[in-house]
Amino acid sequence: MPTLGHVGAQSYSFRKFDFKGALDRLADLGLDTMEFCAVHFPPDPDNPGLGKILAELARRGVSVPCYGVEAFGGDAAANRRKFEFARALGARFITADPAPESFDGLEALVEEFGVGVAIHNHGPGARYDKAADTLRAVEGRHPLIGACVDTGHALRSGEAPHDVIAALGPRVLTLHLKDWKTGGAEAILGEGGMDMPKVAAALRGAGFAGPISMEFELDPEDPAPGMARGLAAWRQVTGWEDRSV
Repeated sequence: MPTLGHVGAQSYSFRKFDFKGALDRLADLGLDTMEFCAVHFPPDPDNPGLGKILAELARRGVSVPCYGVEAFGGDAAANRRKFEFARALGARFITADPAPESFDGLEALVEEFGVGVAIHNHGPGARYDKAADTLRAVEGRHPLIGACVDTGHALRSGEAPHDVIAALGPRVLTLHLKDWKTGGAEAILGEGGMDMPKVAAALRGAGFAGPISMEFELDPEDPAPGMARGLAAWRQVTGWEDRSV
């Protein structure tokens, strides 16, 4: 079976650990990519510690394809700094919750920096709840303005993740991989309501080639065992192999 995407972790899964501790947990899982969030370091291109962060990532052979979730609003200078930070970090995408007034400016920034904006669906009550909300936002926009489909939040919103992916098609830039039980509780990947074979088929149908970040909010003091079970289930369904290119 052909492999599907490169799987890493969302650093929020390791929110009880510091930067190096999060990287240790990543290595324990046999992963080499991490989508970091502000829990571990802020999106500041002038952060005096950024050089040390980059050096530690390089020493460990860890890449950072995405950063977020970050808000974008009407402050053009603040928005630009987040792109400058993403470029310094080597990230290809910013996972985002952009306000409507930010989109015209984001058009210019994604073109200038070559960094995509992946709109994150965050479940009931969020600005981007259902697939239709994201579709309306990206219609007619630059191809680098698309979606980060969070499979767990899709289930919370009453939508099958594979249907969300099919609806968004080539606008799916990145993926947050998590599972959710019917009735409102997170589950270990493969043990909730997500139909993984259909999700994998939908990603292939959309021509998806972006990064996948496993996000696991259960057991924050010791997330690795649950994450390892979920990764094994994803591997069995998709044929993905650790440290694939």
